[in-house]
Amino acid sequence: MTTDEQTQRADADGGWKDVIEDFTEEFFEFYFPKVHAAIDFTVSPRFLDTQLRELVVDAEAAGREADRLIEARLKDGTTEWLLVHVEVQGYPDPGFAERMFIYNYRIFDKYHRDVVSLAVLTDNDPSFRPSEYRREKLGCCQTFSFPIVKLIDYSTETLEDSDSVFALITRVQLAYLEARRDDRRRFDRKVALTHELVHSGYDHEKVLRVFRFLDFVMRLPKPLAIQYRQKLESMEGELQMPYVTSIERLAKEEGQLESRREDVIEALEIRFGDIPYTLCEAINHVSTESELRKLHRLAITVERLDKFTV
Repeated sequence: MTTDEQTQRADADGGWKDVIEDFTEEFFEFYFPKVHAAIDFTVSPRFLDTQLRELVVDAEAAGREADRLIEARLKDGTTEWLLVHVEVQGYPDPGFAERMFIYNYRIFDKYHRDVVSLAVLTDNDPSFRPSEYRREKLGCCQTFSFPIVKLIDYSTETLEDSDSVFALITRVQLAYLEARRDDRRRFDRKVALTHELVHSGYDHEKVLRVFRFLDFVMRLPKPLAIQYRQKLESMEGELQMPYVTSIERLAKEEGQLESRREDVIEALEIRFGDIPYTLCEAINHVSTESELRKLHRLAITVERLDKFTV
């Protein structure tokens, strides 16, 4: 995988992570309607980021930012854990089903909780549909099956006719697959999808949240990014809505957070040398300035690295 592809993968991971949390009920309703029908959404689902980070450390599978571990109340009154995995690398992974199995059994082993494992596949290989992991030796057999959703299975007509925000999010991901090696084509698709988004009738905040996903996934080289901004300013004028200003504010805030994350990591490296990759990932998941300030002070004062916890 090239550096650009790694960057794109990380961007898409972060984009999916955000929209799953921003639009949790819509996510299950669109991709996993049977699961959605079982969940009581009058009780807000809880995202178990700490438990998932510990799982990632144990599973030696750090960097999977699109994974979300969610605790949800079911309509029968029980509480269930749901592990949502979005495979965004864009090409088939022969170890995918095994990794799903490992995640599932490690959650049970560590927390003694059953977990419903679900997967969203974003690649464009129609034959890659891993939904079962099986091992058999000398009469001993173990089988693990899990539901999957394949984005390329959705027809254009179905997506265009749907009012779900995830219909548009799916179209963004498919547009990236279609145009990932053609910058001009990707620019054209991004402009068209942005125009559709700002005219969607969504409220201002929802437009901004979907736009962040669009911008994460449909990255452009600088010359085309400048042209894209000009197009966005034109749309803003049509609607008299300050999208450019709001988007720049979000970008500035994210830049400030990124700088603070780097300060925390740098302080730890100066004091303790190389630090585990998983710890870097945990720091990079922190999304509030106040928490990062606390972590920076802790990084400066903590006696030993193993006493530093995120």
